[in-house]
Amino acid sequence: MSISEQRSWPGELAELYDAPPDPGACRMFSVHVDERDASVTLGFETGLLPARPRPEWAGTAYNTFVFSMVFRAVADLRVRGILADAEREMSLEPGPEGRLEVSVTGSSRSVTFTAGDCGVAGVGVRLQGAV
Repeated sequence: MSISEQRSWPGELAELYDAPPDPGACRMFSVHVDERDASVTLGFETGLLPARPRPEWAGTAYNTFVFSMVFRAVADLRVRGILADAEREMSLEPGPEGRLEVSVTGSSRSVTFTAGDCGVAGVGVRLQGAV
């Protein structure tokens, strides 16, 4: 089952898509760990464009949609390696006590943690040479 089928997405993606993109199938371009807020933000991009683009994007040339998933109340954070892997597996599963179990694993790195909740932030579009 894809990540997007496992949970109902926050309003921001639901407003843009009939079926939001599966983060596991998107290119992940950033990982940001914020120890002050006990959060992890994962940045994604995809060529699957919104069915209902925002009005402010009208007249703008774009072929890529970008978004970030913000995981809050993070615990049990484990990071291995710092190299980006083109091929990686991502899972987002319900865990005990209503927490989410998150895992991003590639051949040279992994990031795993549990989170109290998840939201979407930083949605936008841009023009890229190749998606």
